[in-house]
Amino acid sequence: MSLRLLTICAVAMLAACGSNRHCIGEFPYQRAATLAPPAEVEGLSTPESVAALRIPPAPAESVPYARNVLDPENPGSTRVQCLDVPPPMTIVPEADPAPAAAES
Repeated sequence: MSLRLLTICAVAMLAACGSNRHCIGEFPYQRAATLAPPAEVEGLSTPESVAALRIPPAPAESVPYARNVLDPENPGSTRVQCLDVPPPMTIVPEADPAPAAAES
């Protein structure tokens, strides 16, 4: 029984580590249309607030959600890097602290 559970866990972990990225392709929310603001109704005035949230206009050129970058683990090949995933951090070795000045 425990071997079966171990196998199921291993398969689930491998499935989670697949190479498919969620940022590749077009999704339904990317095709959503912006609605026009409601028309003014005669006799009603809409209050203006300085604290109102404003939706900025769409950019002139679309921004890609992913890009192909060189894969450091496989030289000569590329991999997909999503914008919502931070880039890998490089570890910089710390320099030895300066020797303490001799006290006289």
